[in-house]
Amino acid sequence: MEIRQLRHLVAAIDEKSLIRAAESVFITQPALTRSLQNLEHELGVELLKRLPRGVVATEAGETVYRHANLVLKEISTIKADVSLLGKGITGNLKMGVGALFAQHIVDDVIWQLATSQSELNMEITVGTFEGLLNDLVEGTLDVLITNLPAVEMPDYLIVEPLGELTAVFVTKKDHPLAQKELCELKDLEKARWVIVDQPHSMEMFKQFFLSRGMATPVNLLRTNSLGLITSILKKGGFVSILPRHLVRESFMHGGLVELKVETPMITRKFGLMYREDIAGRAAMQPFLSGMRNACINIKSGTL
Repeated sequence: MEIRQLRHLVAAIDEKSLIRAAESVFITQPALTRSLQNLEHELGVELLKRLPRGVVATEAGETVYRHANLVLKEISTIKADVSLLGKGITGNLKMGVGALFAQHIVDDVIWQLATSQSELNMEITVGTFEGLLNDLVEGTLDVLITNLPAVEMPDYLIVEPLGELTAVFVTKKDHPLAQKELCELKDLEKARWVIVDQPHSMEMFKQFFLSRGMATPVNLLRTNSLGLITSILKKGGFVSILPRHLVRESFMHGGLVELKVETPMITRKFGLMYREDIAGRAAMQPFLSGMRNACINIKSGTL
């Protein structure tokens, strides 16, 4: 199996046409066809179904396609790292950061690395868990710092819990619920909510009420912008559920308050996720160590 054959297969599946695929890799169609046939012969399976108007991947083809993309991206990373070495930079790290952590916890680690590890080249992407996980699986990202939903991950991903975050009910200090010594669940059920619009966050929100025999609130404003959630809360009339570390500053400076609720606080695990094949990469070690050290405070309950 040769790298060029993997590149040819990826092109054929992406383009859905052998003619266009051949053009994209700058070879003739007969040469591309021979390359793909040789790959199929070596693997002993059909990778493409030839249709009147193009080609589509078989189930085996999809499997090889997924691995081929990872291989090709790793080759690009090798080239990039070697190029960086020539410029005096000894590492390239692509990090995915969950929105809940972009301005807290991880920012200190990134700042410390950027100022102390001049040889480390970092690229940071902030996004939702689902999008970041897809990029990690596809090899676009090296490591994630995110909440850890209770779902099974692929075997080739390492999941490293770092601690727990406490989620609290939050509203503006002049909201009627803020005047209560203790809020009942029925009060929360009837409230107007602004919440994080992510699948695993929505599932947690629904399960909180359903597991207590309550209906899920229907008066919901959903957004993937934490800044917008905080702004709407400060304008009044809404309730949200957010990690305490995100709203601690607003508690300290007034404006928002934590509701006292007749139910235990919600805790969620967070941590690192990274592919097993790059766990030992030199560029990974400063970030992993920095995150582990930074999260000692969280484990001891200071966040």
